[in-house]
Amino acid sequence: MAARTWRRWFDDGLALLRADSANLFGLLVTWQKRAHYRYELATLDERALRDIGVSRAERDWEVAKPFWRA
Repeated sequence: MAARTWRRWFDDGLALLRADSANLFGLLVTWQKRAHYRYELATLDERALRDIGVSRAERDWEVAKPFWRA
C-alpha cells in the first residue's frame, strides 16, 4: 500500500468538505423554510384554518415543534 502524502490527505479532505457544505446548505434551507411555514401557520385565524382543514390543536402541535423536527 502506498503511503498517502499530505497533499492527497488535503485534497480528499477538501472534497469531503465541499460535499458536506452542500448538504449542510440544503439542510439549513430546509430548516429556514420549516420555521417560516410554522410562523405563517401560527398567524392563521380560525377561518383560514378551517379552509385548509387544520384544527387549532393541530396547528398548535405543529407550531410547537422545533425547526429541525419534520
